Amino acid sequence: MTDTPARKMWHRPRGGLPSDRPSGSVRISPPRLFALALAVMILVGGLALLVPGMAEPALSVPEALFTATSAMTVTGLSIIDVGQRLTPAGQAVLLVLIQLGGLGLSVFAALTMITLGGRLGLGQRLVVNQRLGTTSLAEAVPLVRSIGLITLGVELAGAALLAVALPGDALGARPLWTALFHAVSAFNNAGFALPSAGLAAWSSDTAALGVVAALIVTGGLGFPVLVAVARQSRWSLHTRVMIWGSAALILGGGLVLAALEWRSPQTLGDLPSTARMVEALFLSISSRTAGFSTIDVAALTAPALLVVMVLMFIGAGPASTGGGIKLSTAVVLTAATAAYLRHDTEVTIGRRSLPPEAASQALSVALISLFAIVLLIFALLITTPGISLAGAAFEIVSAYATVGLSAGATAATDTSGQVVLMLAMYLGRLGPLALGFALITRTAARIGRPRADVLMG
Repeated sequence: MTDTPARKMWHRPRGGLPSDRPSGSVRISPPRLFALALAVMILVGGLALLVPGMAEPALSVPEALFTATSAMTVTGLSIIDVGQRLTPAGQAVLLVLIQLGGLGLSVFAALTMITLGGRLGLGQRLVVNQRLGTTSLAEAVPLVRSIGLITLGVELAGAALLAVALPGDALGARPLWTALFHAVSAFNNAGFALPSAGLAAWSSDTAALGVVAALIVTGGLGFPVLVAVARQSRWSLHTRVMIWGSAALILGGGLVLAALEWRSPQTLGDLPSTARMVEALFLSISSRTAGFSTIDVAALTAPALLVVMVLMFIGAGPASTGGGIKLSTAVVLTAATAAYLRHDTEVTIGRRSLPPEAASQALSVALISLFAIVLLIFALLITTPGISLAGAAFEIVSAYATVGLSAGATAATDTSGQVVLMLAMYLGRLGPLALGFALITRTAARIGRPRADVLMG
């Protein structure tokens, strides 16, 4: 597998200078460090939710671990009613886990250290660069500062707009807290909602849904894109791909979903025409990775469920609060396929030629994800007797893409099925390339091999 620039920085071939690594030291690569840190924080979050006073009645161990996993991976799948079961203290713990998961542990830790006046060492800058996909060590600190300011500003602005847009009865007994909770959950693409019916209770309030949708899209663009827009710098190819690609996917998905569900009385059929389009567009946006739902997902027709699964699989942008294989990966795969069909040796997007390794990296991301999803579906079918193949596929894609939409199968799973879903959320948040880098150890040297052809297609 071809190295990404960020990976080249932290990898050094064996047998390098003795000063490169002190004798007896153990070096953990950023992907393995992230995998370990994510698992530890899930465990810590689960233990925090088990503390007396966090829930009424108290959560069981499986419930606490599942909720912590869903929050740290910003998925939103839930086997409890977080608005009813969790106390204000428990909801605060959940919100902290969502924020940690959305920003990423490396960025959150770096932001905390910078805020407290500390300095980032070389290793910390490399880990941050690995998370954000940049190669400039000097840019790490300014980038983290910008991310912190953008996150704080967007979430507070979203909370203020929600507090104004929603009527008092929708905000409940703690209006400011309700507005802040949903703003943070939406920006981090987490999908947790305090009303028992999710955001279905807000379905008639177009202004509130518009605020939530804007927060979802903003968080899903990715921090490098948000920083580029905030700094008013010239848009890079990646920024253009994410902004125009997101717009096309949202509008295209919304139109297709509206057409498929337009006359369905279980979903959109009984609504006014304008409300139908609003609901379809919101479902298209939420399906990308947020997981909020204003309609009964289980009532969608089979073609519409398939469209939602495709949107979930594609997901949001790299270095964002969302999941999936990433929109940029899908765009590169499409461009590479088009180049092959044209017999073109270069993969081009927007009159720019991509590096030779871009297509192979995108293909690796997609194939690793598909392979993981198939295995996880198989595991869920075995551990959850009675679940249909379609139901298992939808829940696994939703969990792996860290979306959180459910067609009803999650609530029907027992502990073994919940473990499979937790594993899907964990692997999905790691990301396919990080998972591959964490599991595969490179050989010390590359040896040339005789070349041969394999017929394809």
